Amino acid sequence: MFENILVPIHLEYKKNHKKLLMGALEVLNKETGKISLFNVDESSAHAGVSPILNQDHDSDYKEEALKLLSEIASEYQLPLERVELIVRHGAVHQQILEQAKDMNADAIVMMATKPSFGSYFISSTAERVIRHAKCSVFVIRLDNL
Repeated sequence: MFENILVPIHLEYKKNHKKLLMGALEVLNKETGKISLFNVDESSAHAGVSPILNQDHDSDYKEEALKLLSEIASEYQLPLERVELIVRHGAVHQQILEQAKDMNADAIVMMATKPSFGSYFISSTAERVIRHAKCSVFVIRLDNL
């Protein structure tokens, strides 16, 4: 069982949250394990858009994302005393890898869709994380988004 699990969550794909979180709870140490629910605002990752966005956007996004992550934790009855909520900005795969390193995660549990023709030429977030993570990565195959 794992003690320190990072769970990246895409806030818009609500129908898949349950399967993702149940997968994380399956590998979590039930007594002492900690789950970090994690979301990335990727709007600043795109150089063409970044100069247009201002400080208020970052603050507003983070506030709303933390609220939604808190609601998700409550809705799925996660052990709230062992849940951390984290929001970062940037390229999703890079932020997942950096957060996993920063928190010394021993596992990442993340969602991925079935591969499409395009994913054979452009790596998906899950593929990039699997390739570069220093810890175990569990990929929960989800319904098409």
